[in-house]
Amino acid sequence: MSERFKIVCLFGFSPHFPEIASFLDSIKTRCFIVFSPRQRHAIESLVLPESTQKLCIHDLRDASFQDTGVRDCASLGISFGSPFIFKKNHIDEFQGQLINSHGAPLPEFKGGGGFSWRILQRDKRGSVLMHMVTAEIDEGACVFRKDFMFSDDERIPEDLERRQLIEEANHLIPWIKQVICGEIDLAELSSERHSESGPGSYFPRLSSELHGCINWSLSIKDLESFIHAFSRPYPGAYTFIKGAKTHIMDLRIHKESCMHPFTYGLILDAGPENLLVACNGGSILIRNNDLRIESGDIRLNPGDRFFTPLPTLQKALSSRAFFKPDGLVVREYASDH
Repeated sequence: MSERFKIVCLFGFSPHFPEIASFLDSIKTRCFIVFSPRQRHAIESLVLPESTQKLCIHDLRDASFQDTGVRDCASLGISFGSPFIFKKNHIDEFQGQLINSHGAPLPEFKGGGGFSWRILQRDKRGSVLMHMVTAEIDEGACVFRKDFMFSDDERIPEDLERRQLIEEANHLIPWIKQVICGEIDLAELSSERHSESGPGSYFPRLSSELHGCINWSLSIKDLESFIHAFSRPYPGAYTFIKGAKTHIMDLRIHKESCMHPFTYGLILDAGPENLLVACNGGSILIRNNDLRIESGDIRLNPGDRFFTPLPTLQKALSSRAFFKPDGLVVREYASDH
């Protein structure tokens, strides 16, 4: 048994916050939810106990966070998609009692964008995982892990997120309550365990607007996984037709066959419900309801072609997205040489 925590700080955003905050309210433990301006709308949508204190800050050095008193008593920090980078001094403020939820298998899927990257890789592994926060991203000792497999029917990020939340509710949240009450000693767990072993890999954040452009040269299977990876709840993968930006939310493989590269993106048939489109390795069906054309009412006909300009594709490959407390920052590393 360890000391029961007097203060719990929830960093970032999670649909689990109301349950955790209600539990803290029931045991008379102070609860702070610490989030950034870009998360304000999501946090405001939650129904929380009146005792929960919400702090919208730009930086962990902000006075409102420094005044929480976490340095003065037994405090626990729990990160769910925190927009803040925890440095050694922040970890020290919690006397090392700072943990992070990582919804992807480690060490293979360090970093962000976990659901989309796994869909791109056609990797069906899921993981409910909590690790200690260290100065190195996703390198801390794993103190909780429950692995599972996504089903073939769970195809898009929305499906994976829904299943992830169910698994977390069933397994992780009861564990967190035990930690809060001092029934589980994090220091003891972390000393017994090490960071997940084996070859590691880091995947950066993804932005649908930047990285979601469709390369029609992708093989039919890779095209399918690419479009699924940027589907709901995201805006969708995009391309252009008749000069109009067009988002595609879903597709189905119609037939695998040999198609010449000059046919890729070509609409072969336009029915009342579906488009039949040629691609690398066959043809796909796109429901009209899964298309969103930004420039008004454009009629699509057989012989029209989906096409993504090369500069758009090159920018996606030469740029990186960072989600800072105030929002998205894009850094482009293209060279003229």
